[in-house]
Amino acid sequence: MKTLQHLCFVFLLSSACAFEFSPSIPTFYLNHVGISVSNLALQRNWYNQTLGFSNLLQFVGPMEIPAGTPAITPSSSQAQTIQSVKLQNPRTSAIVELIQLSSSTHSPRLNTSSLTASAVQGLFHFAFRVPNLKDTLWRLQEDGVRVVQPIAEGADEINNVSTTFAYISDPEGNLIELIEFC
Repeated sequence: MKTLQHLCFVFLLSSACAFEFSPSIPTFYLNHVGISVSNLALQRNWYNQTLGFSNLLQFVGPMEIPAGTPAITPSSSQAQTIQSVKLQNPRTSAIVELIQLSSSTHSPRLNTSSLTASAVQGLFHFAFRVPNLKDTLWRLQEDGVRVVQPIAEGADEINNVSTTFAYISDPEGNLIELIEFC
């Protein structure tokens, strides 16, 4: 037993020492993922009911944005409306922000394979780590969730930890990777 504890301690120590941190480099923690949507109510309900999220903060609207507002509609001659909600998974603290802007347009890369989606530069998916990919995917399929790419073996991650992954899409075609560290 002591040998096992010693090996675990050495592994943890060597893992911590594998990365050098400079005090001049700021520390970053991912706070949330933001998604522009065409139907806020549909997307909110899907993330809440299907993935177990709940409303964290809702921007009640729609709020009108004047025509020509530089940050939103620099060349638009019409006013826009915006609504948003932040959702949080109570078990993992993962946060997804959904924003509906009346002038938003559909991306041609959505609702496709991860490889095809990566042909368009920019963010093309986000990932949730799950404890049991097979069970999670089965439950989601039972709920009618579209599986874009079935379970596959991933490349070894840091410290030679193998992974399996799959891709699903939300009702508007945004790609979500589900990943299990084996």
